Amino acid sequence: MFIKEFSQKTGLTIDTLRYYEKEQLLIPKRTDKNYRYYTEKDLCWVELLLKLKETGMTINEIKQFSALQEEGDSSLLDRTILLQAHIKNLNEQRSNLDNTIAFVEKKIEGYQERFMKFSDFK
Repeated sequence: MFIKEFSQKTGLTIDTLRYYEKEQLLIPKRTDKNYRYYTEKDLCWVELLLKLKETGMTINEIKQFSALQEEGDSSLLDRTILLQAHIKNLNEQRSNLDNTIAFVEKKIEGYQERFMKFSDFK
């Protein structure tokens, strides 16, 4: 599929696709006339790339992961280690977020209790 269709399928702008290509995160095939041509493999890769980005993985980490992926099966261990480190970071973020949510909920409870006491005096 050409860039316009690929853009529509991925939800990414053409400029974003070109940026990913410039950063060597996405390397589409080229036709005889030098048009970009994307495959289902590219679509799968972009889906993974977007998930990694969505979870807070930096562009540099994604580049590192991408380079490892290009190496093929010989880099499976390195990719696994990179993703395990990322999951550990995500779990720490989730724990911090859970603690923050619990703190805010306690604050709300305290305000509600004070409000109820204040309302009783009226």
